Amino acid sequence: MRKGLIVLLAAVLVVAFTLPAMAEHSMTGFVRVKARMQQNYNGTGGSGLFILPEKDAPTAAYVEQRQRFIFDWNMENAGARAYFEIDMGAWGDSAYTVGRNQGAALEGDSVNLETKNFYIWFNVPNTSMRFQVGLQNQSDSYDGVIFGVADMAGIFLTGKMEPVSYRLGWAKWQENTTTLDNDVDLYVAEGTFSPTKEAKLGINLYMIRDASGEGSPVGGNTNPTTTFGRLGANYGFAETFEYHPSAFYYIGLDGSVKAGPAGISGWAFYNGGKFEKASFDGGVTTEDVKVKGWAASLRGDMDLGPGKFFLAGAYVSGHGENDTDFKSIVTGGDYALAGAFPFYKWDLQILFPNGDDINGSAALAYNANNQGRGVMAFAAGYKQKFSDMLSGKIGLGYLADAKNSIGSNVSGVSVNKHKAIEVNANVNYALVKGIDLGLYGAYAFLTDWEDYSGGVAQVNSAGTGFDEADDIFKIYARLNYGF
Repeated sequence: MRKGLIVLLAAVLVVAFTLPAMAEHSMTGFVRVKARMQQNYNGTGGSGLFILPEKDAPTAAYVEQRQRFIFDWNMENAGARAYFEIDMGAWGDSAYTVGRNQGAALEGDSVNLETKNFYIWFNVPNTSMRFQVGLQNQSDSYDGVIFGVADMAGIFLTGKMEPVSYRLGWAKWQENTTTLDNDVDLYVAEGTFSPTKEAKLGINLYMIRDASGEGSPVGGNTNPTTTFGRLGANYGFAETFEYHPSAFYYIGLDGSVKAGPAGISGWAFYNGGKFEKASFDGGVTTEDVKVKGWAASLRGDMDLGPGKFFLAGAYVSGHGENDTDFKSIVTGGDYALAGAFPFYKWDLQILFPNGDDINGSAALAYNANNQGRGVMAFAAGYKQKFSDMLSGKIGLGYLADAKNSIGSNVSGVSVNKHKAIEVNANVNYALVKGIDLGLYGAYAFLTDWEDYSGGVAQVNSAGTGFDEADDIFKIYARLNYGF
């Protein structure tokens, strides 16, 4: 008996040591620390991740930290990826706790590991088809406006039939009751025609099927979608709606062309669908509210002297106060915090979310529908390497509401269209191999932004208008180790 156990144990050990050798292992990631100082950046009222600027806002200073670890197992035609994250919202925040985005107080000792992705991939032999199955990261073809850099569980297929490539996929955004049809699903179908290496044209069809009824989503928001709920929430109105189910569909084009040192890219799409049994605009009730939104963007990139320059513009339709249809768009950011990450490639710090954000992520228009108002926006930037170790960047951005979705608040005071101009800059220095130190700054000049103390626009003491919010700035030092 003992001899048999020894033989069995030896066999298990042989297998255990042999199997890992069949796959190549790698680990990548980073450790990032940001020491921040900011004023009027988040607002004490809070509204998801939208900045609600205030009057006479205090200056804040804190240090946040993020670690990400990516483990890859690769064989010839199959593999897997595990992607983990540990965030600390602020040094000194808490200890001996269980929960995400915390655990940096004295002694630490917290359970705070997050799973971002865990999926398998495999190629179909003798074809170009590749499947990814599991919790994974996916983006739309529209600068992240609909579901940019979002993690989701699903099945996605990519492949090529030269000169055409394609992507097909399905993801489960929300599973309520497994025995009922009350979920939220995403469907993706894309085809891209590339006649040359420097030119492409894509057609994209997406659909969000929402059968969630009146329940709240699992992503941390308080409404089935915050787009519709936020149309008047900041002004004292309450909007309600249901799904039985509803489908929001998106059809559009994207393309790019490059010639020498210059390139142009752009996209446009239409968003249709409907909200059912909706009450909005301060109590106007309709049985069905149709969604009729659209968005478009155009960007130019070029080499300019020793650096690179870009100029971009975008328009996302908004919901007007007298519109009977919902004229803005529905996005993944309405189902989960950061479920969409619009225009992150513009590298703005205050107007839109930034791709390098950690826990302190916030923006004046965190969602491209901008709480139903839509956006009209422009951005420009120039970056340059001064030496092998030193680089810098300057940027400029403009943001305005496309429409005024609320004509007046509950006090009858007129609500204006918001406008903001951002200037930003950064410098980065490579201290040693793998370690970068950067200094970043941004300032936003606000026009016609109300004071949102307490989360609701504040009418002045005379009752004749809103108190005006102060401008916004943030400065941070960034230390990053990549491996």
